[in-house]
Amino acid sequence: MQERSVSVQTSLQAIAKKASEQPEYRFRNLFGMLNEEMLKDSWQFIRKDAASGVDRVSAKEYELNLDENIHQLVEDLKRKRYRAKLVRRVLIPKGNGKTRPLGIPATQDKLLQAAVKRLLEAIYEQDFSCCSFGYRPNVGALDAVDELTIKLQFGRYNFVVEADIKGFFDNLNHDELLKMLAERVDDKALLWLIGKWLKAGVLDTDGKRLHPETGTPRRCHLADFGERLPALRAGYVVSESGYPALSRASVSDTFCG
Repeated sequence: MQERSVSVQTSLQAIAKKASEQPEYRFRNLFGMLNEEMLKDSWQFIRKDAASGVDRVSAKEYELNLDENIHQLVEDLKRKRYRAKLVRRVLIPKGNGKTRPLGIPATQDKLLQAAVKRLLEAIYEQDFSCCSFGYRPNVGALDAVDELTIKLQFGRYNFVVEADIKGFFDNLNHDELLKMLAERVDDKALLWLIGKWLKAGVLDTDGKRLHPETGTPRRCHLADFGERLPALRAGYVVSESGYPALSRASVSDTFCG
């Protein structure tokens, strides 16, 4: 595994510190941080055995000429020549006889999304409460179960209200997501880039090109982060009720007396 760049880590820590100290601050110049150093450092977060996207370039093939590929990608970003590729859709079995669609971006898009995700995480991790577990670093479903068990076993609650955003990935409103991001991000170039991913379209299993008005492919870096923002907003609403709550991405539990 490639060692993490000290300067990249320092920059991310500086963003996190400012986000924590100034909850209303809107960050600028994030797009400019998508340089070769950031992308090379973000390469470690790309699964090398993952399936390839529409261009059929695997991570291992991309890595063979990593420095040149990243250099060209950064040049395309600087000159606004970057074009997001279609996301390849595959269907995987759910275990109940049905299938779940997953989106597989091209390798260079995965890398760029991973870098942007790190920038946004540095900001938004400061905004999430300790009861939020969905798609966040160093916490997950098992932590949510542990917390849920403790609250049910030792708390004095009469019932639990569970809310689930039905069909979240299929119905995510692109404009609303960008508006939510703009509350903390004052960087038109970065929002332009994220908008490109949202509008990139899907290559379906039958070879048709789809450009849905809403939604984002499951299990890509953009989708994972995109699911956190509505959960964050929902957390604000629930916290105002005065009841303790626990959030697992698009699902939340509220403990009522």
